[in-house]
Amino acid sequence: MQLDAKKFFLAFFFFLATLIVLGYLYFDREQKQINQTINNSLERSVEAASLIVGDGYHEKVLASPPSEIEDADTIKTLTALAHAEGVEYIYTLVLDPQGKLRFTSSSARNSELSTGKNLTRFFDVYTPNTEMERALKTNKIVWDMKERADQWGKFRSVFVPHTTPSGKRYIVGADIEVGSIQKLSNAAAFKSIAMSLVMFIGALPFLLMYRNRLRQTADLLREEVEYATDELREVNEILETKVEEKTKELISQSFKDVLTGLPNRHRLQYDMDRTPYSALIILNMHNFREINDFFGIKMGDDLLRQMGHWLETLGLNPYRLSGDEFALLIETKQTDQELETLCMHLIHRLIDHPFNVAEESVSLNVTIGIDAGPNLSLAHADIALHQAKENSRHFAFYNSHNMVEEQYQANIALTSTIHKALNAGRIICYYQPIISMQTGRIEKYETLVRMIDEKANIIPPLDFLKTAQRTRLYPQITKTVIAQACETFKNRSEEFSINLSIRDILDSATVRFIEETIVSTDTAHHIVFEILESEGIENFDAVLSFTQRMKHLGAKIAVDDFGTGYSSLENILKLNVDYIKIDGSLIRNIAHDPKHAIVVESIADFASKLGAQTVAEYVESEEILKHIKTIGITHAQGYYTGKPAPMAY
Repeated sequence: MQLDAKKFFLAFFFFLATLIVLGYLYFDREQKQINQTINNSLERSVEAASLIVGDGYHEKVLASPPSEIEDADTIKTLTALAHAEGVEYIYTLVLDPQGKLRFTSSSARNSELSTGKNLTRFFDVYTPNTEMERALKTNKIVWDMKERADQWGKFRSVFVPHTTPSGKRYIVGADIEVGSIQKLSNAAAFKSIAMSLVMFIGALPFLLMYRNRLRQTADLLREEVEYATDELREVNEILETKVEEKTKELISQSFKDVLTGLPNRHRLQYDMDRTPYSALIILNMHNFREINDFFGIKMGDDLLRQMGHWLETLGLNPYRLSGDEFALLIETKQTDQELETLCMHLIHRLIDHPFNVAEESVSLNVTIGIDAGPNLSLAHADIALHQAKENSRHFAFYNSHNMVEEQYQANIALTSTIHKALNAGRIICYYQPIISMQTGRIEKYETLVRMIDEKANIIPPLDFLKTAQRTRLYPQITKTVIAQACETFKNRSEEFSINLSIRDILDSATVRFIEETIVSTDTAHHIVFEILESEGIENFDAVLSFTQRMKHLGAKIAVDDFGTGYSSLENILKLNVDYIKIDGSLIRNIAHDPKHAIVVESIADFASKLGAQTVAEYVESEEILKHIKTIGITHAQGYYTGKPAPMAY
């Protein structure tokens, strides 16, 4: 009896040790499977992203930054791919000329899309990362298994380098959050422990009842474990197959334009990378924004569908790029003359073809950009399109000798400089005095923006504002100027004016910021908003709504550069302006040109009868100052009366 008990306990401890070993082996197998699955997901993600956002995309955006719509479209596409693959982020980066890592595209979390917080946009700076830089410099795949932390979280990552045909280097990266990996590991450990415990509890009664069959029971349990492992393997293989199918489906969807059903920009680049074509043509519809505004977005979308269908009926196999742009690929080799004939034939047929919008018949026209090779590029065709627009031509061919790409590179560099200046507080305000002609004293100031570059050079607005207006940085500059000026004058008695563009007035977020700032600083009663005469007339309803809101708060309104355009006096009357600023081109020659003097005197008389005051700009000499005083101008501004200068808060 004692011998049987000893054998039983030996068998019992052998069984317990077996359970522990089997549990460990199961856990180790699961852990390796988890790591393999994670690495497979990362690899599939970067492979799919390379197809969707690849060489062609980088050739284009590094020559000409994408619009906000194109950037948002790329974010949404990569976000959908990240969700399908179960990774946290998919992105692409480049090294700028200063050696800084910059995003060229990125997916986003749902919370980032809804709030805008931590949302990564084109050319945002990323913190230095030696592994990313190693991938770019060595042109080799780098696995970052150190699970580093950054502002978005802690991740395991892979970085795959690529080089475009023109030699531009970029990486495609993907991240999986460490928390997700840990959860899977914990689940595997729990499964292993639970499986061992269940087998132990389930086997204990049989051990007590069938001591002499302990070995057979252990074998049976081992077989069950192996069977369960095989089942798990089969389930995992099924899941992997489904993920691959979903990825292929997503890539297929990402190649299709949802609105028109045509192949999209990603598909165009995919096709150009794999098939030799002789020419690429981009068509941009004329005045589509006005059609959208007049008939409504729904009718505008229908017009885009009609346009795409019409191009298909011509057998041209069109692609829709974005907004009101379409593209065509020409397969057979053609001379420039033949391409020119094709484009003119297309334009004439388009003008003659009626499109139906809200039961109205409209005709369309397009401007065309052509890249005839040898290395076709969306960026080159886009450059040709802009050249055609700038020269008011129907079409233009890309010409590598026009130095346009160099200008685009300069624009990118300037955009980076503006971005750095905003972040470093180097967008500042200068203030130019405006004197009263009656007292000779300074009664007002005009706020003028300046940028300080990294070498402490002062950059005037003409050198950077035009570039800023094409980017999302412009509203930030406006808000910076508003905040600084209001802070400067909140404890002063003089009036101060700020120039606003129609873009500022149409931006609801900027208008809301203006309202909140002038109320919080109590400056509404002595702020003046200057609006360009031409912009005010062309967008009168929007300007009228804005001026009414501001005057209700106590602010004043000035019409800037008055006298240079074809003014609608009726609209000027409706705006109920407080100041009319007479353009410097009229003031400069007032003492020597009788015609200019007559125009200025007429404006002064007109303003006086309206109850508005006048400001003569570009008063550069004592002679001009004396002359404007004799004809009734109320205020003077210019280098003779005071130069722009900074002012302490």
